[in-house]
Amino acid sequence: MAGKSVVSGKPWKASKAAYRRSGLAPTQKTSYEKRMEERRRVQEAKDREQKLRDEKEEERSAHAQKIRARREAKAEKERMELLQSKFHQKVIDRRRRREKRNKMLKER
Repeated sequence: MAGKSVVSGKPWKASKAAYRRSGLAPTQKTSYEKRMEERRRVQEAKDREQKLRDEKEEERSAHAQKIRARREAKAEKERMELLQSKFHQKVIDRRRRREKRNKMLKER
């Protein structure tokens, strides 16, 4: 015999099948091209997911920035109104004091 035969040649022996190496890692069972194709598909899916996450985060941050700007504008407007009312009140108070002083001078 030139090579090893799977059949023993003895009629009472069961014929043997080729040995299946089940202990091999899954990467060793598949070809390199298949592994690279699977890796490429997984990477493309991850890239798509990351792109969607980035777009969602960008929308969320833009919305938050818009809210922040609106709040700052509102706070500035309230501050200016308060200052205007204070300045107006100061003018009123100054006039009252002046009138009071003039009234006292007239009564002398």
